[in-house]
Amino acid sequence: MNKNKLALVHKWFEKANNDLKNIKNNLSAKDIPADTVCFHAQQAIEKCLKAVLVYHDREVAKTHDLVKLLSEVKIFIPGLAKEEEGLERITEYAVETRYPDSFLDPSLKEAEYSYKLALKIKKITTTAVLRTSKK
Repeated sequence: MNKNKLALVHKWFEKANNDLKNIKNNLSAKDIPADTVCFHAQQAIEKCLKAVLVYHDREVAKTHDLVKLLSEVKIFIPGLAKEEEGLERITEYAVETRYPDSFLDPSLKEAEYSYKLALKIKKITTTAVLRTSKK
């Protein structure tokens, strides 16, 4: 495996980890910004899915659409297909939570769900990449 490509894959995962750290920090705050938690969950998932595409020499589209990314990634990790409904819910947090004129105002419950799904996607994607990189 090309060391530069593997380093880039690891950078994608590191950036996802930073989003997850932001979530963890926000969830421990006295006043939890659920919209920010949801935004970072979407971002973490997006970066993990893009890391898989980079690893498999696929072009990484400039998109926040998690379902679109999933459609490309599930070729390599078929088990992720069952997460499509959750990813569809979380996709809208990439943009909609960032602006004041949005009607999207996620609850703390939705923020916690998004975080759990982001952790799950990270675990599945990193495990898949590590497993195939050792072959």
